Amino acid sequence: MMVSRQRGKETHQRGLRKDTTSMGVYEDNIIPVKIASLAEYIAERKRISLDEALVYIYSNPMYKELYNEGARWWYLSSEALYDEFEIRRRAQTIKLSWEAFEFYVYTLEKYAISKGISGLQALALFKEYKADEFLLKHYDLLHTQGTGYVLDEVQRFIDRRKKR
Repeated sequence: MMVSRQRGKETHQRGLRKDTTSMGVYEDNIIPVKIASLAEYIAERKRISLDEALVYIYSNPMYKELYNEGARWWYLSSEALYDEFEIRRRAQTIKLSWEAFEFYVYTLEKYAISKGISGLQALALFKEYKADEFLLKHYDLLHTQGTGYVLDEVQRFIDRRKKR
């Protein structure tokens, strides 16, 4: 398929609408292919499902960097990208007490049950809206409250984030 590019103008071909002032067509379309390849590599390497591998990718700070045109991360192999993802993951690791971790898992599970979703879906929501960070940042106060109160606070936090 041939796609013409004109700086600052939109290109339309076969229903494709592309703002060419951002990343080039090739680079913009290669990232999903690289993510799929990376997910397959991670699933095999960590012996997890492809869905779990996608959660790993999308919750990692490195994911946003893939779209940084200047960095050109998409040129790396899946193995090299995985190494970069691991570096970012290790850098963001928060040291938690066992009690804080138990509180986090308890809240995550109670939230999943209250919403009729899986633990993985709840985890994805917590990560997407940074409710995990909210819970851990306010652990000292929240762990002294009842489950209903904590779940209400988490839901209010997520609802506020959704409106942004």
